[in-house]
Amino acid sequence: MIAVHRIVGLSIGGIFALVALWGLFFWIRNVDPGQLFWHVVAAGQILLILQVVVGLVMFFFRGGMNPLHYAYGAFPLLVLYFAHRQKKKYEGLEWVAFSIAGLIIFGLQTRGFMTGLGM
Repeated sequence: MIAVHRIVGLSIGGIFALVALWGLFFWIRNVDPGQLFWHVVAAGQILLILQVVVGLVMFFFRGGMNPLHYAYGAFPLLVLYFAHRQKKKYEGLEWVAFSIAGLIIFGLQTRGFMTGLGM
């Protein structure tokens, strides 16, 4: 279970780093990133939900950990919530909210991974 949690966490960090870089690249080019961008965002969201579920199962069966680790695991859900709310305000630029969210989630996942390893 720990290995799954670790692998999924690293995958989420990689996916959302890709989303952030992808958004930056297309922002510089001033064009829409395309449909594949949204598929990658959706995959990241699904993996994030899986990660939270696995983390909760581990919490209930294995016990406590550094409280910051749980915060770093929960905040990406809030970031995605706000990205979904912001995308409604900016028609045609919805992807920008998710690119910024990708950068924030990458940072939170990195710190969560570090606190999980005890760094």
